Amino acid sequence: MNCPHCQSSSTTERQERTIHGFRRFRCRECGRRFNERTGTALNRVHVPTDIMFLVVFWRLRYRICSQSGHAGLC
Repeated sequence: MNCPHCQSSSTTERQERTIHGFRRFRCRECGRRFNERTGTALNRVHVPTDIMFLVVFWRLRYRICSQSGHAGLC
């Protein structure tokens, strides 16, 4: 994985993981530490990624069902 700060490809994966189970890395060039979410839109979200995608999926599905006029499930 490339460093999101200096774009170096010389990174090492650390053994420990974040609280939410994301892999942690350390850049050999700039010495900064980062995880899988660093530099993404979900960086500061304190919810696991799979839960976020489920919420978005259900929200989009509910919106589509409610616009179609069906009272029950689609």
